[in-house]
Amino acid sequence: MELFRQAATIMVLGMGLVFLFLAAVILCVMGVARLVRRYEEQAVSGGEGGKGGEDGRKLAAAIAVALGQRR
Repeated sequence: MELFRQAATIMVLGMGLVFLFLAAVILCVMGVARLVRRYEEQAVSGGEGGKGGEDGRKLAAAIAVALGQRR
């Protein structure tokens, strides 16, 4: 009977640690997503060196040409 109690204790501890690890990973991913959204809004609005509008279209065209040549 003692072995079953030890097995249950180890199982509960293991599952608890996995739960805590997954919760930490989810919180980290949510934090990074929030940071990316914040900086993405700044880049789209032209906050970083005016990289929007015409420069963005030129970059998209260059990427399209490079992908076309690659295929």
